[in-house]
Amino acid sequence: MNHGIIMGGVVDYYYDSIKRAPGAHKIATHLRREGWDVEVLDFVQSWTLEELQEFTRQRVHSGTKFLGLSATFSIRFKILFEFARWFKKEYPDILIIGGSQAFHNCEGLPLDYMVHGYGELAMSAILRGDVKYQTHKWLNGHKFRRVDATHDYMAARMKDLSTYYEERDYIEPQEVLTVEFGRGCIFNCHFCTLTYRNIKDDHSRAEDNLYKEMLENYNKWGTTNYSISDETVNDYTEKIERFAGAIRKLPFKPNMAGYIRGDLLVHKQKDWQAIEDIGLNTQFYGIESFHTPSAKSVGKGMQSGKLQDGLLEYKDHMRSKGHFQAHLSLIAGLPHETLDTLRTTKKWIVENWVGQSSQIMPLWIPDQHRIYEEQSRFAMNPGKYGYTKTTMEETSNGFWEDAPHKRFGNLYRGIKFREEKQEGKVIYNTEESTFQEEMSFMNWKNDTTNLYQILNFLEHEWYVGDEQLFKEPPLPFSYHNWLIDPNYKWEDMSKPKGELKVPQELAKNFIENYKRKKLGLTS
Repeated sequence: MNHGIIMGGVVDYYYDSIKRAPGAHKIATHLRREGWDVEVLDFVQSWTLEELQEFTRQRVHSGTKFLGLSATFSIRFKILFEFARWFKKEYPDILIIGGSQAFHNCEGLPLDYMVHGYGELAMSAILRGDVKYQTHKWLNGHKFRRVDATHDYMAARMKDLSTYYEERDYIEPQEVLTVEFGRGCIFNCHFCTLTYRNIKDDHSRAEDNLYKEMLENYNKWGTTNYSISDETVNDYTEKIERFAGAIRKLPFKPNMAGYIRGDLLVHKQKDWQAIEDIGLNTQFYGIESFHTPSAKSVGKGMQSGKLQDGLLEYKDHMRSKGHFQAHLSLIAGLPHETLDTLRTTKKWIVENWVGQSSQIMPLWIPDQHRIYEEQSRFAMNPGKYGYTKTTMEETSNGFWEDAPHKRFGNLYRGIKFREEKQEGKVIYNTEESTFQEEMSFMNWKNDTTNLYQILNFLEHEWYVGDEQLFKEPPLPFSYHNWLIDPNYKWEDMSKPKGELKVPQELAKNFIENYKRKKLGLTS
């Protein structure tokens, strides 16, 4: 039987993550239906080079045709390069295939193919040997073939989006697994690089297909905790009502976290019951800005006061039903935003968002030279939105003072390093693998602020001085790490992080046990 290995992982900046690689398991599920034997190796960011080599020697045989590399976010660690180079030298006839979502920043990685977009149908074509591709070259001269799965092998409209795990995945009952309702986004936010955006129809799966997957996971593993990967769960009323109907039939009530469009939530109160029935107890709002002109400039137009009042009303409504947590995601540096409007936003969060979580990140405008991914409107025409390139020397006069937590200091130094060494080029030292995603983004200024001011403000004002911001519960993305402890329930995730056991310890122990099982070191 033809055989393949897919290695997946999510890099967490602060500690090891036990989030399963959903794309890896999705592709493995698809290929198994076509007769392949595919094994997934999770949490690869936590494996040593020697462990990866030992696992590979145990698994590779005469029928092994490919090694897949998959991740939700960009992989940035030295071992990936060392392992990939070793693998290609050791097994030169075995294809190495990576996904563009994870590897558009991995300059020099010895890939044979890079798949851009959802990978199921593209992987089938590659392994059949009749795939369409374009040849590209890294800066180090290594050539690879880019497969356009957004057009040639479009897998966005698949009605069976099930993911099935195997005994050798070692799933624990309390884990948070990823589930898809559908693919694509009907919106077209100006900063977004999502492949399937501005889609004007419903790409969701069949509801009986979702029901079957969740029931099987429950019967086999005891799974009740899920993260929904959809870009927007509440984009269509008909969609969430269908899935709510399917979930009501399950013999358990799931706990879910997912991305919600806040303005739609406020505008369509008729959706509230269906969202509750789905079990969406944790909701992620991509607000981006509570400054109305800034929000409108990127395609989010609800008046901020109305949005804030509506979110508070909904929060109170849901909390009256039981456990509920909401997370605000913001972008600092959008058009028309000033440091004073950001201070106003922070004040509202501190005074009104008690017991909930929030996060703010600087605006990153990708350089246009990255041919491996979709471009946002900002990237294609930054001048249209009032942005021009600048330098840290020009905007900061060489000044930077680290705050005690050093949250954004490394970002500042990474950008400055690029400017001083090789401005205009992607700098990823493939020998040392010094991955810093910010180094592939434009250093910008506009009429109201600049990237240096934003970094300095976030470092020294936003995240200091208010105890409330340090008493927030864990971010939804971190649930995986806490909930592997059987003593924790979903409801505990509303507690301040300081009241919960440090997740590094839990994650490390979980991953070490997983590795021992995979390597055959324990029964």
